[in-house]
Amino acid sequence: MKKTLKVVLIIIILGASIGAFVAYKMWNKPFDDVTEMEGIKVNADVLYKAFETNEQQAYATYVGQDTKGKVLEVSGTVGDIETSDSIARVMLTFPDAVMGAVRVTLDSRHLADAKAVKTGDQATFKGFCNGFQLDVEIKDGVLIKK
Repeated sequence: MKKTLKVVLIIIILGASIGAFVAYKMWNKPFDDVTEMEGIKVNADVLYKAFETNEQQAYATYVGQDTKGKVLEVSGTVGDIETSDSIARVMLTFPDAVMGAVRVTLDSRHLADAKAVKTGDQATFKGFCNGFQLDVEIKDGVLIKK
């Protein structure tokens, strides 16, 4: 009985150690920075209409098989800007946008980018295309030009 208890304790300690190591690695995983990456250049209206018209083809073109999505350089008119302590969301709108837009999410490293633009500005953001859910989602965004 003592030997069985020892084996169970060793397995529990080993499992907890492996779990802690994996959690540490995931928590400290570096962000991918799109600043130096080459992106597909597209206007916000063209991107949104591609998803609205043929979602499967748009996913193949702009998201691809990678879970991160392809890097896009999206240009458009700045609409709403939402900021918090850790992220900012900038909506790129266009004249035909009735229900949706392109939503660019910037993380804490690029909060100043959201403050550099205001509603009505023409701007280009670069980030990973994450798909379509009422809006086209761009994550890990960076302001390229205002």
